[in-house]
Amino acid sequence: MKHSLTSLVAALLVTVTAACTGAVTEETPAPPEKNSVYYWKTVLRLDSAGQAFIRRHDIGRIYLRMFDVTEDEYAPAGSPYRAVPNASLRIDDDQYRLLSDSLADIEFVPVVYITLDALRAMRYHEDELASNIVTRVRNMCSYNALPGVHELQLDCDWTSTTEHSFFSLCRSVRQSIDTLGLPWRLSSTIRLHQLARKAPPVDRGVLMVYNTGSFNDPDASNSIIDPADVRPYMKHLAGYPLPLNAAYPTYSWQLLFRKRRFIGLMSGLNVQDTAQFALTGTNRYTARRDIPYRSRMILKGDVVRQESSAPGDILAVKAMIDRQLSGRPHSSVIYHLDTDNLSKYSSDEIDSILSQGR
Repeated sequence: MKHSLTSLVAALLVTVTAACTGAVTEETPAPPEKNSVYYWKTVLRLDSAGQAFIRRHDIGRIYLRMFDVTEDEYAPAGSPYRAVPNASLRIDDDQYRLLSDSLADIEFVPVVYITLDALRAMRYHEDELASNIVTRVRNMCSYNALPGVHELQLDCDWTSTTEHSFFSLCRSVRQSIDTLGLPWRLSSTIRLHQLARKAPPVDRGVLMVYNTGSFNDPDASNSIIDPADVRPYMKHLAGYPLPLNAAYPTYSWQLLFRKRRFIGLMSGLNVQDTAQFALTGTNRYTARRDIPYRSRMILKGDVVRQESSAPGDILAVKAMIDRQLSGRPHSSVIYHLDTDNLSKYSSDEIDSILSQGR
């Protein structure tokens, strides 16, 4: 039988104005530490290489992106319908047997990414947003027979101006989980800059240790992960009140700069072609001529910065984090499960990244 998620799409919000408060309680036991990965695509399709990676590295938990919550810019200002689901996960038909068979022992953690625009648009309507998020995730998990669900994770790069709304959302999500009688913990992603602020009202967090630098800085060496960028945040980590795991990147990309201004992200551009590019610095390539690239044009003189997640940088950052979390059991999470990117790492390098801190 062909499965579709279209029947699950529902409007994300009705009019209600409320604030929800309450202390965090540990109503479910703390999860055991497990080797973990994020799966951050719109289609769940685990081929033989992906399945082999899971088994080879004893992956016990998959953080599975379910959908984004984005602002509906066409909804009237002040409308409680201004946040809608977008880019929902679809599960390939041939994956259902896999989920119920060889992956039945895997813990799946549904993750919902919430944009800042959506969070701002739903200010004072966080309880309705929470109810619809929890109901939608529950329905998607049930409809797709997703095994081993004991946790829901909210992913949001909240700031000082959106902290109140995000914390209200977390409290309301917890209330919705309890109302529906779901045996779920609640977790949140934590960015490095958020370590200096009050912890959100959730059970635990995953520290996202990637995109540590600035896209907009033409002089940065690596915006994906750089120990120098991470080090200043370590002073906030040892005393952070939430139990934390840490997510490390295993991807690469290319950044395009024009007259030192960031233009956009790219991938797959052959910067080694000396007829088109000249090496003009460490991981920097300058275009010798105008070059068509997909829907844009790279102009003569543009600079491409080639960035990757080098094992040495990952392990240097991991060592800093393990020191700060010494005595607090924590595990590592790979971001994300993409076999093309992961094939660039040796099995020993992956095992080193995943090794658990104590």
